[in-house]
Amino acid sequence: MRYLKKLLYLTGFFLLKYHYRPNIMKNILLFITLVLGVTQLYSQNDCSQDDGTFQYRAHLTLENVPIDFNKNDFLTFIIGLDNISNQDLNTLTDHVTSVSKTIPSLNPHKSITIVATTEIYSILDELNNSIEFQYCVIRDCTQNDGTYSYYSTLTNGPIANDFDKNDFIDYVTELDDISTDDLAIITEHITAVYKAFPSSQSDFLKRTVVIDATADLYSILESLNNAIEFHECIDDAIILGLNDSRSINFSIIHPNPTKNIFNISNLKHGTIKVMDSQGRMVRKFKAGDSYSVKDLPKGIYFVQIQSGNYKTVRQLIKN
Repeated sequence: MRYLKKLLYLTGFFLLKYHYRPNIMKNILLFITLVLGVTQLYSQNDCSQDDGTFQYRAHLTLENVPIDFNKNDFLTFIIGLDNISNQDLNTLTDHVTSVSKTIPSLNPHKSITIVATTEIYSILDELNNSIEFQYCVIRDCTQNDGTYSYYSTLTNGPIANDFDKNDFIDYVTELDDISTDDLAIITEHITAVYKAFPSSQSDFLKRTVVIDATADLYSILESLNNAIEFHECIDDAIILGLNDSRSINFSIIHPNPTKNIFNISNLKHGTIKVMDSQGRMVRKFKAGDSYSVKDLPKGIYFVQIQSGNYKTVRQLIKN
């Protein structure tokens, strides 16, 4: 970020200095465009967190991840299926600090959360026999209007359809030893809590709420281990997986959320796979005008878009 600020500063300087020199101005603007393009693509592969770690979600080819799945299980699994180099294996052995089932209560469930002390995305991306797809854990839940929104799945449920902010605060204070400061923050900054999928028949979704806030609450929600089983940002255009070209990098799913069909902009060729929250493929399409999910249950889905050797994964909400 500091380099980007320096770049913008120098940009302003040169624009002022050479505004009367069209040829120089053209070259400067071309250079800036290229730099910003590379910066954007690089940053989307950056899975670094505020605490200095790197965090990933990976959907395994395993049918169901055991509840006690750990780092050693993960290494054994990938060694058995992929021809991983000694160098890459040593990197994973030395730098992966924890591996766990992402949502312990879901069965079957194929997703794991990986925490590492260095960037390992490129290594995970080569494990095609053991990993279906992977993406960075996104902690910046800022919305277009400057607020913050989260999906949080509670450990206990189902919850009432009129579950609200007061119910949520009572719930977390009963189950977790939340600090006075953190309690004051969520009390002040949470603006609304409501059931995300009121008519869903899924046990997992019956326990899922939307939390809207005026401040970043990710770390506080993450600390409420007894009250919250899983939480993530709400972001309609979130890029969940990388290794994509610019043509599909800027593909947008719309409408999102959707009830019946969705479209994908900037996609002329390729395949589209829709996977449920348990990692199971529930739909597969060829690139076209629109894609129907009308008969799928309400919930959170992952849409994997692949064109040639490039792929990306986006989140889709079915209402």
